Amino acid sequence: MVRRKEQSELELAEIKLETLVEKRNALNADAAVFREERDLLNAHRREIMDQVRELRARRGAALDELRAHKARRDDLQKRAKELIELKRRTRSKVQTSIRADLDRVRREVRQLEMSQQTSSLKLEEENDLLDEIRAKLRDLKDLEALHSEQDRIAREVNDIDASITEMFREADKNHEQVVRLSTEARAKREELAALMTQVTSVTAEADKKHEEYLKIRNRADEFHEKAVEMRTRVLATREAYRAENREARNMIRQQNLSVRRELLDERKLDSAAEEALRLLLAKGRVEIKG
Repeated sequence: MVRRKEQSELELAEIKLETLVEKRNALNADAAVFREERDLLNAHRREIMDQVRELRARRGAALDELRAHKARRDDLQKRAKELIELKRRTRSKVQTSIRADLDRVRREVRQLEMSQQTSSLKLEEENDLLDEIRAKLRDLKDLEALHSEQDRIAREVNDIDASITEMFREADKNHEQVVRLSTEARAKREELAALMTQVTSVTAEADKKHEEYLKIRNRADEFHEKAVEMRTRVLATREAYRAENREARNMIRQQNLSVRRELLDERKLDSAAEEALRLLLAKGRVEIKG
C-alpha cells in the first residue's frame, strides 16, 4: 500500500514536472518570437539611421556649397556696387562741353590762319594775329589732351559697365544656386525629420517588444526554477522508490535464503536419523516387525 502510494506520488510529480517544462518551453518560444521581432525592428532602425547619416552628410555638403555660393554672390554684389560708385565718380569728371569747345577752337584757329594768309596786315597787326593763333593752338592742345583723357575715362566707364554687368550676372547665377541648394537643404531637412519620426516609432516599438520579451523570459525563468525544484523532487522520489524496491528485494532474498537453510537443516536431520537406524538394525539392536 505504501509502495503504491509512493509510486502514485512519483507519477504525479513527473506529470507536474512535464507540465512545468512544457510551460517553460512554450514561454521560451513566445519570448523567442518577441526577441526576433525586437531584433528585426532594431535592424530596421539601424538601416534608417544609416539613411539618416547619409542624408545628413549630403545635406551638410549642400549647405557648405550653399554657403560658398552665397559668399560668392555677396562678394560679387559688393564689388559691383563698388564699381557703380567708381563709375559715378569717374563720370563726374567728364565735361560734356569739351567736344563743343574743341570744335569751336579748331574753327577759330582755321579762321585766324585763313585771315593771316589772305589779309594784308601791318607787322604789328600780324604779330598780334600770330600771338592769338599761338594762344588758340595752346588752348586747342589743352582741349585735345582733355578730350583724350575723357575718351580714356569713357572707355574705363564702359569697361566698368561690362564688369558690373558680368558681376551681377555671376551674382545672379550664384543666387540661383543659393535658392536651389536652400530648397534642396529644406527638402532634406524635412526628409530627415520624417526619418527621425520613423526612428522614434521603430525604437518605441522595439522597446515594447524588448519589455515583453523580458517579461515572458522572466516568467519562463520562474517556471524553469520550479521545474528544477520539481526535477529534484522527482529524482529524490524515484531514488526512494528504487531504494524501497532494493530493500524489498533484499528482504525477499534473505527470506528465501533462510527458508532454504531451514530446509537443508531438516534434510540433514532426516538423513542422520536414517543412518542411525540403519546402524542399529545392522547391530541387531532394533528389530522391525511386520
